Amino acid sequence: MADETYSGNGPGSDIGWSDTVRFRLPAGWAVDVEEHEGQPVGTFRPPPPAAGVLRLVTDRVVPRPDSGGTAATLQEMALRFVRPQDPRAGDRTVESRADGAVIAQAMMRTEEEGRAETHYLWLVGAERPDAAGSVAAVAMFSFALPDLMDGDESCAEMLGRIDDAIRNAEIL
Repeated sequence: MADETYSGNGPGSDIGWSDTVRFRLPAGWAVDVEEHEGQPVGTFRPPPPAAGVLRLVTDRVVPRPDSGGTAATLQEMALRFVRPQDPRAGDRTVESRADGAVIAQAMMRTEEEGRAETHYLWLVGAERPDAAGSVAAVAMFSFALPDLMDGDESCAEMLGRIDDAIRNAEIL
């Protein structure tokens, strides 16, 4: 199981997940853990009446010997994350932060169990030291929202706060 830590300081909650990422959510979000395919997934739900759920998984990837190193592996992961061949995805970006971290972002419209949803996706990753040299440490976030809520003013404001929290996430 991952090492989750939750603490409330001031107007939000500091979230640490799986010794890989630390970020700050707005106040009042419900925190839980789900399991998907044997992997713990952090789930974060905004306070009612807001809709949607933010999910988080992390990974630490050792680069293959022929990959060109950790930075190249991280860039490849970011480019694959935005799903360039998937027609459901759009608004794709891959950027570098001033601290060297990579941020990939996309939006995807899907149908989940008969419901139309919009998924906002982020990958934040950085090269980090490891016992074996260095690894690509990544946090992958997905915010699922009922499609009919996408574009609602309150949802747009909430997405702005989520985007800010993720863009400022610290990769450990």
